[in-house]
Amino acid sequence: MTRIVSPTILVKGTAGLGNRMLAAMTASLFATVTNRRLMFDWRDPIFTGKSGVAPDLFTELFTSPLCEPLPATIEADSVAPALWQGRLNETLAVVGRDHDPLFYKKYGSFRKLAASLKQVHYPEQLLVFWSWREVLRPLRKHLIQQDSRYRNMSNRDVLREAANRFVVPCDAVRSYVDQFVAENFKQNMLGVHIRATDLQAPVEKLLKTAVDVVRRNQCDGVFCATDNGEVEDRARRLLPNVVTLPKELPKTAIPLHYDPDCQSRVERARQALSDILLLSKCQHLVYASRSSFGYVASLYASETQRTIDVDQYNLKIRAKQYLQSWTY
Repeated sequence: MTRIVSPTILVKGTAGLGNRMLAAMTASLFATVTNRRLMFDWRDPIFTGKSGVAPDLFTELFTSPLCEPLPATIEADSVAPALWQGRLNETLAVVGRDHDPLFYKKYGSFRKLAASLKQVHYPEQLLVFWSWREVLRPLRKHLIQQDSRYRNMSNRDVLREAANRFVVPCDAVRSYVDQFVAENFKQNMLGVHIRATDLQAPVEKLLKTAVDVVRRNQCDGVFCATDNGEVEDRARRLLPNVVTLPKELPKTAIPLHYDPDCQSRVERARQALSDILLLSKCQHLVYASRSSFGYVASLYASETQRTIDVDQYNLKIRAKQYLQSWTY
């Protein structure tokens, strides 16, 4: 058992890798303005799989100058929010549903399960934080007070900087991605992300947009990241020189990170991170921002990458994302 003695933020995991990466970027910025260290507890069932053993997944995949290794068990004398006291080693799903069986559907419940970004002076030793979307808006005023250059930066630019400073993919994954690019990518590549399992992306719109981008920009090839075998086959028929990361897709319409037949959830997470980085290596990117995956890929891309979010003018999705961005 490890008792936390220095000011720390414990980041709980939820949902898929793209969501967790956005939470890690936000938590890293929160840590800089509160002068705290970080621990990432992603030991929830999504990444335990059949083995029942939960790895320290963040440090398996990333490096960060702010991150402390995750101990086997965690204790702290003072915790915020207080309902985490004595329950620091439990998952967000368990604690959240004990608090409110419908907490995932009630935005107001989130504030009771995560330290607020609206304040930075906490007397508690340990803060618990989690999110699954970009929630920077309450934090911006503190970032600007710390560094005035944030005043003229968009939320996207702030997250891009946080990604490259604090959520750095490990050497092994970066080396694998570089080798894959060298062996499979052509000079002018389009990346397209199509999530087509539980969170239905506008598949037809994404494919039509990808065809248009290829035609207008004379793309030599396409990297397709998807969780659906039928969508992958359609992309190969419609688009030129399609390459995909070799991976086993689930037999039913469930997210890759929930696949009950997956033998190694850690390897599945490495594949997801590789997909994100490969999308970031393309000169053009087409995605739907209702899924965080493509948006996170754009944060790791060079500033010359041309991106098209097919949800950009979807008012319902934009309104939902804006309201979520203020949740914390």
